[in-house]
Amino acid sequence: MSLLLDRSPFSDQAGEVVVRGERVRVRANQIILWVSLTPRRVTAPNPMAVPFPVILDTGHSHSLSIRERHVVEWGGLRPEALPRVGHIREQDNRIPLRSANIWVHPNERGERERLADRSPHLVEAENGIAVYPTGDFPRLPILGLRAIAENNLVLKVDGRRREATLRTPIRWWPFS
Repeated sequence: MSLLLDRSPFSDQAGEVVVRGERVRVRANQIILWVSLTPRRVTAPNPMAVPFPVILDTGHSHSLSIRERHVVEWGGLRPEALPRVGHIREQDNRIPLRSANIWVHPNERGERERLADRSPHLVEAENGIAVYPTGDFPRLPILGLRAIAENNLVLKVDGRRREATLRTPIRWWPFS
């Protein structure tokens, strides 16, 4: 079992995080985790990648939705370097789906912005990630329920303590 979010707090107040010198507003009741991206053919995390924040949203039906600007400025990639694998339709717009791997960087237990000194965990996006070319959506990248389900991850939200835990399944083998 690997912990991707270890009792990460979420606040009932708005706040902010800093990404590459840019102050980004985080709304109340948003669960934040930190990721980096690589082209899908790359099977190891980029050791030079600077993780950036995404909102964990179980109401979002895609693996990852991200603005082109965030792919370039935060992810350090050119969208054209991520092969197109299809598209989605949203309000009469065709949004490209790009082939990419998502690497979730574990947090220090109980800390939202301090990352643990552990390797990032691969979260595959079987159907690609939605890269929005222009506009204000999404304000912050969104990791959706599809990514959690397709990667067999386990999410626990403790409302009383206002913290979230995301982990891989417990591997139990009785004959070890």
